[in-house]
Amino acid sequence: MADNLVGKSQQNGIPGVYGGNDVNGNGVVGETNGSGIGVFGQSRTGNGVVGRGWVSGARGVVGVYADSEQAPPSSAHFVIAASAGVWGTTSNEAAVGTDPMLNLKTASGVVGEVSLPGPGFGYGVLGLGHKDEGVVGWSEHGAGGSFHGAAGGIIANSEGSWGGQFKSAKRGQIRLVPREVDFGTDSEGNPRPKLPKFAEAGEMAMAAKGGGKCSLWLCVKSWQAGGGAVPPTDARWAEVKLGAAFNGTETT
Repeated sequence: MADNLVGKSQQNGIPGVYGGNDVNGNGVVGETNGSGIGVFGQSRTGNGVVGRGWVSGARGVVGVYADSEQAPPSSAHFVIAASAGVWGTTSNEAAVGTDPMLNLKTASGVVGEVSLPGPGFGYGVLGLGHKDEGVVGWSEHGAGGSFHGAAGGIIANSEGSWGGQFKSAKRGQIRLVPREVDFGTDSEGNPRPKLPKFAEAGEMAMAAKGGGKCSLWLCVKSWQAGGGAVPPTDARWAEVKLGAAFNGTETT
């Protein structure tokens, strides 16, 4: 960009920067070749940055991290372009690092972080659903979601906190979407769903076999890759035994 631009408004209702539309269809473009910030919005009484998409399939705010100059695919998994208030994409060609303390990968499409002095101040990510789910996790090859609660060294009682909270006043707090799977039997004739051999301990699967009936299974031992003379070991699953079923009575 040829010149730097600083936008500041001295009057309520008047934006500091307004972008109409350039020849490429962009209202505002922020670019930096150094360690600075492409676009930074700050407000004492309002919103620092607001993005709005008017048509189906548009996004209010788009954030992309890529370690190459090639643009990542925008909606590869959606038949119809997904509409979103915020759309974050990460497209890594190089190997992704893992944080040695949290043991979590260091690349994410969207990251939410609470940076405050103690517990109870806020949420890293908050999903609100008025008629639909507050948070949905979907994965083509991995688990739909993963939740970690690490002990907090700066918390006064050092007890840490939950990996995730799920609240609903009208429906179940969380839903595992049943997946249709084939069933077989073990050596004693007990029904066994055909579940993934590549799974990590703690994963849960709701397996269904027609008629809306389903059963809950927990991965109790992670798979091992093996190597050399040591053969790989498949993940082990165990059924979560439930009590007797009964009809719901409350309307929503």
